[in-house]
Amino acid sequence: MDNLSSELSPKSAKVEPQSSPLQSQSHSPPTETSNKEQGNLPESITQSFKSELERTPELFQQAILSPEQAPPQPQPMEVENTQPTPRNTSEDGNKDVEIIEEAPKVDETPKIQRLVLSAGSNGSEHIAQFKNDLRLRNDENVTEQLISEDIPEKEYALVTLCIEYDDDFVDNFKQLNELVKKDIIKNAKEVTYHIDFDKNKKWSAISNEEKDAYTQFIDNLAKEAAAKVTHCSLIHKYDPDTVFVTEKDQLAKLGQEIQSDVTQWTHLKIFDYGLNSLRFFPGVRFPDSLESMHVGGGNSLETLAGFKIPSSLKALDASKSLLSTIDYISLPPTTEHLLLSDNRIYFLNYAEFPARLQSLDLSNNRIDSLKNINFPKFLRYLSVSNNPIECIKGVRFPESLEYLDVSCIPNESMTGIKFPDSAIWLNLQQSMTNTRGLKIPSMVRELNMAGNGVNSINPLKLPNSIESLFLTNNNIKTLNKVAFPSCLKELYLGNNMITTLKNVQFPPTLEVLDLEMDPHLEENEKFITSIKDVTFTANLKVLNLGYHSIKTIESMDFPYSLEELKLQYNDLRVFRNVRFGPNLRLLDLSGNQDLYNLDGVVLPNSLKELRIPSVLLNNLPYGLVDRVNKGEVKLTKSMPYTV
Repeated sequence: MDNLSSELSPKSAKVEPQSSPLQSQSHSPPTETSNKEQGNLPESITQSFKSELERTPELFQQAILSPEQAPPQPQPMEVENTQPTPRNTSEDGNKDVEIIEEAPKVDETPKIQRLVLSAGSNGSEHIAQFKNDLRLRNDENVTEQLISEDIPEKEYALVTLCIEYDDDFVDNFKQLNELVKKDIIKNAKEVTYHIDFDKNKKWSAISNEEKDAYTQFIDNLAKEAAAKVTHCSLIHKYDPDTVFVTEKDQLAKLGQEIQSDVTQWTHLKIFDYGLNSLRFFPGVRFPDSLESMHVGGGNSLETLAGFKIPSSLKALDASKSLLSTIDYISLPPTTEHLLLSDNRIYFLNYAEFPARLQSLDLSNNRIDSLKNINFPKFLRYLSVSNNPIECIKGVRFPESLEYLDVSCIPNESMTGIKFPDSAIWLNLQQSMTNTRGLKIPSMVRELNMAGNGVNSINPLKLPNSIESLFLTNNNIKTLNKVAFPSCLKELYLGNNMITTLKNVQFPPTLEVLDLEMDPHLEENEKFITSIKDVTFTANLKVLNLGYHSIKTIESMDFPYSLEELKLQYNDLRVFRNVRFGPNLRLLDLSGNQDLYNLDGVVLPNSLKELRIPSVLLNNLPYGLVDRVNKGEVKLTKSMPYTV
């Protein structure tokens, strides 16, 4: 079987439930979390309590994307009408006439033509991610070319230049200098360029010839299309040695160099100077046309003072820096989005937040109190997670808040805390030692209560508006007689003390049920041993029961709608006479080393991926083997679990 892959035993297997990305209000069924996905989570959170709801603020994305590409604004919850579509009765009353519905309208709006030209290669993750984001845009046709290739003869509204520093840096810029003189640039409405100077190469070590090639490119582009440049990224230009530049004349020279990067672009809207090691921007005057700036990521920026902040700025990202204060920093009144995560901010007492601010990320700082902080009244997103805040009682949250993250703080109790009634997304993971006095807003759709010592669900008085509920890493022993929210779609209950699902009344709306355990738990912990006589809802799409102690699944019909079934690393010995609906895409039986056959199991044609223990490899149904060899099914075998 050519399409067979193998995997190592899961010593570092997934232990958390899936993230719930903020980019969209809809939720696709989660798949197994990779190490890459976990790498985006804050390192300061321990392995068992990483936030399932960690995500980039949707509102900040809206600021840097065009209206067509921005994620949808939160809408009021709609209740689906389950009544059948009415049928018309003919005049004689004897026969129904079926209503023919009009075909959905096709969006005939022509797509924008974008040309992406690439030069050089140093493995830039930043540029790779940028290109990938462009490919996901629904309103654009993206043509990707190397600068050395012939460019198709057509007009492009958008031209994007991506340059990675390598040994051909000078030659690549010579080709670019010829390109900017051609009609392809003259006919474009907008031009963007993105340069990664290579994090392993010091700016001081770049030759004069290379610097001259870069400068000449900027001058030529400005001559031909200065008013068309709307977005530029200069990544890894200044290495960590730059922070030691302290002499007045050296700082003046540094400021002039930075100024020359932006001064010619009169219509620049987005400026990305991330991952540069700069303590501040000495005397730099950024264009007033700028709407979005990224100046963080280099773990060096110490202050937002000392340079002219653009008067039209809407979004500022200074995360992953060394800011210790934002007191008396005057941001323009146009500012709507401010990201200051992963800094060293201690106090907010004299912080002046713009009145129109909509999203504010202060996570992973050193703030120990939120008392007497006047948050802007129009704020919609606020994160103060991973700060040493011992008490949030008395905090005045704006009534406009829709997204609130107060996870991973040493707060004891939520007694007396009033969360905004407008909240639709609330992350309270690892934020209290007990749930006494907790009052959950009535409109919340997504709630994270992981790691809070929850013993029982009913006392939480969960509102029916909740669609996604995270209760992992708690002390819940039973689900019997639990009144789940009537709109619940996703339920995450891994790493609890649940041993049975019998007699549990899951809501009919449930689509995702995840009870995966931490594979590193001790053997004497509580696990589910059987799912016999368990009733799963008809709408269930994802069922994750990984790392339990289920031994037998026999003569069982799984829900017709099921798309993913995960039973990895149980104690399965029998998996017999099991039936699936026509929607199953993934079946994970990996790690069950005592499972030798699949007698009476008919796998539907919809199956795209099968994960099995190595002992099952020679006993697969013939039809399945044929599909694997044709590349229709991805087959993965696992090795025994070892500690």
